[in-house]
Amino acid sequence: MKRPRCLHSSQKADLHKITLIALLSALCVATRIIKVPVPNVQPVTDILIMTTIFLGLSYSLPLAVTTILLSNLILGFGFWTFPQITAYILVVMTIALLEKLLPVKNNVMLQTFLSVLMGFEYGLIVSLGMSVFGGLSFFWAYYLNGILFDTYHALGNFFFYPLLYQPLKKLTAHYLATK
Repeated sequence: MKRPRCLHSSQKADLHKITLIALLSALCVATRIIKVPVPNVQPVTDILIMTTIFLGLSYSLPLAVTTILLSNLILGFGFWTFPQITAYILVVMTIALLEKLLPVKNNVMLQTFLSVLMGFEYGLIVSLGMSVFGGLSFFWAYYLNGILFDTYHALGNFFFYPLLYQPLKKLTAHYLATK
């Protein structure tokens, strides 16, 4: 009987990274599926923003894609899936860019403000993605009908960000310390 091979340190690091992304994905999927009385109020955008700030794009980009794909297995796939994935990818990339231009890293107030803006950016990008199916008039109809839901999303981000900040900061710090 052959003895199992040991993992090399780079394989251990990859496995460690995949495990963290899987755990964060499960958290995002669960919070996306749990229904609260107010539509579009969920902490997924906040978790993606914090993951980008604490760990970088190599974690937040796969987390964004995995979250939408896995949650839509339950919520349902449709022509909206690709715009949702695109919107979260652009939200994450916007935060990464702003992190280079502004003192975002240690400023929770600024991060919370940006999370509010990202709620609106997400809605705008999803609406733009939906215009592929119906043109500019479809975009305006979809966008204007969604402004209230984008506002709920932004307010939800404002509410959840301070609640999740310390637990996610501690989780990612622990992860980085054991890496």
